[in-house]
Amino acid sequence: SSASSAAMLWGNVDGKDVHLVTLKTEKLEADICSLGAALVAVRVKVRGDWIDVVLGYESLERYTNGGKPNFGTVVGRCANRIANASFELDGEEHKLDINNGNHHLHGGTKGFYSQVFDVADVSDKQVTLTLSEPDGAMGYPGKVDASVTYELNDGELHFRYAAASDKPTLVSMTNHAYWNLKGHQAGNVLDHVLMVKASRTTATDETLAITGELPEVSGGLDLREPRLLKEAVDEGGPIDRNYCLDGPKDGEFLAARLVAPNKVTMEVWTDQPGLQVFTGSNVGTTGPGTWWHGKGCEWKQFGAICLEPQLWPDGVHHPEFQSPILRPGETYRHHSW
Repeated sequence: SSASSAAMLWGNVDGKDVHLVTLKTEKLEADICSLGAALVAVRVKVRGDWIDVVLGYESLERYTNGGKPNFGTVVGRCANRIANASFELDGEEHKLDINNGNHHLHGGTKGFYSQVFDVADVSDKQVTLTLSEPDGAMGYPGKVDASVTYELNDGELHFRYAAASDKPTLVSMTNHAYWNLKGHQAGNVLDHVLMVKASRTTATDETLAITGELPEVSGGLDLREPRLLKEAVDEGGPIDRNYCLDGPKDGEFLAARLVAPNKVTMEVWTDQPGLQVFTGSNVGTTGPGTWWHGKGCEWKQFGAICLEPQLWPDGVHHPEFQSPILRPGETYRHHSW
């Protein structure tokens, strides 16, 4: 197809071709592979030099053979944890894949990250990737047709997600990129300054399941004013928490701003009510070592930060949260940049 001609063949997974697409503007470049619709590299032009600011692997084989799940990929069918890996919908109980303690995390063992998307449309500045996931996948009801469009606009990288289902199901998509604005190889991000426009978070229990409580931010979790990450982590410990954004109910707004010592700045704008902030305490410390080697270097603890716009986690069990339930005839949409 014309779409594939602009996309380089990167390899093959489960009998399906995987393509690598490079989007370019004068300020920004992004390499995206069709396995998991992953951000493999994001290069920012800084004083004449290109700096790659996301963790990723140099070859497809590194993703499929010992690569970290949800590493820069689209997350789905439903992002974050679903308590006890089960939920009831319209009176019917659904049991999901258990992959995080007793819980279901990020769409399960074979979530969207592990699936090969089709490159539906591609140009110099934009690519659309599509995926059909069958009814019953990872325990979810309904065949879901999902898409993500990455678009570069000057110095902006836009993420546009959409999904439809033929049965009532759960959908909440995000991207799980690991960012280091000094360059992915440049050491830990505790020297970055982070602001998150959120007065509350969704509390979790010791298993990281959502309790339903919405405590006001305090101590190390209070990021309403820009804070050096080292200070926040020293005060309150590593952060892995969904922030309840102080944005309008409808519309798009500035959720967060991350600034590195080199003055490279990343703003996160979104139409979603939540932002998962994860300060990278797992980098280099959890899982097999193969997770934390890529693009010619080894990443260490706090080597990156994840900022994941999303619905508040486990909304199916907390009816007061914005619902992740998607019904036939509806379209799930999410726009962040």
